[in-house]
Amino acid sequence: CSPDLPDAPEFDAKYPDGIPTQIDITIKGGETISSGMVMYPSGHARNTAADLDNILLHKNKMLGDIVFSDSAARETFVNRLVEMESASPAEVAKLYEFDWNSMRSHHCIDG
Repeated sequence: CSPDLPDAPEFDAKYPDGIPTQIDITIKGGETISSGMVMYPSGHARNTAADLDNILLHKNKMLGDIVFSDSAARETFVNRLVEMESASPAEVAKLYEFDWNSMRSHHCIDG
């Protein structure tokens, strides 16, 4: 099924202040459930409702599962990312130092 993307000048007028977004889902039986307009979706700098710390932690763990062959290596790396804000310049410089042998072998995901 393809999305229905009608002209929406009321959405266009609110960009770039936000990223006006709306999702309408039609379920079996024909009922439509709508999110209504969301100006600042999760991940937008002005969204104050989303738990961005946990969203980023979950995302980094999922990406780490693609890269690292064992969960301990993934956790060590993800913890460095989580703690980067309080890291010293020397710790930041070593952020990407890890045992490359702990990485999964797989084909490039982008081609």
